[in-house]
Amino acid sequence: MLKRVQTSTLVQVAAGTFLAGATGLYLAQKSMQYRVRSLTHYQEAFKIIGSHEAAQKLLGPPIQVGAVDFSDRRRNYVDNFDSKLHIPVAGTLSSGYVNVVAVRSVPTDGFETKLVELETDDLSVVIYDNPDATSPSNTSTLTS
Repeated sequence: MLKRVQTSTLVQVAAGTFLAGATGLYLAQKSMQYRVRSLTHYQEAFKIIGSHEAAQKLLGPPIQVGAVDFSDRRRNYVDNFDSKLHIPVAGTLSSGYVNVVAVRSVPTDGFETKLVELETDDLSVVIYDNPDATSPSNTSTLTS
C-alpha cells in the first residue's frame, strides 16, 4: 500500500526545484550577456561612444551600460550576416539606447560595425556610419 506523502515534503521538493530552475535561468542569462559583451562590434561601439564629444555631453559621464533584452528579438539579434543590438545606456544627464548594426559577408568572418546610433527620448544622433561596411577588410571612419 502506498504511503501518504507529507505536505512539508512536497513544499521542500517544490522549493528546491524552483531554486534550481531560477539559478539555472540566472546563470544562462549572465552567460548570454557575457557573450554579447564580448562581440567585437559591441566593444567597438562603446569605444566610439566613449570618444564622441556630443554623446558624452548628451548623456553626461560616467556612462553606465545596461543589459541587452534578449526577449526583444526584433531589435536584438545576431545571425549569419547581420547583427542588431539595442543597448540601454544612462549617464548623469540623460538616458537612452545605443543601436548598433554590424554586417559580415561570410559567416565565419568577424562582424564589421556599420552604424552606431544614440537614441534618447528627445532625439536620435548617428554617432558612426559606415555605408561601405560589407566585408571585414573595409576600413571605417568616425563621423561626428
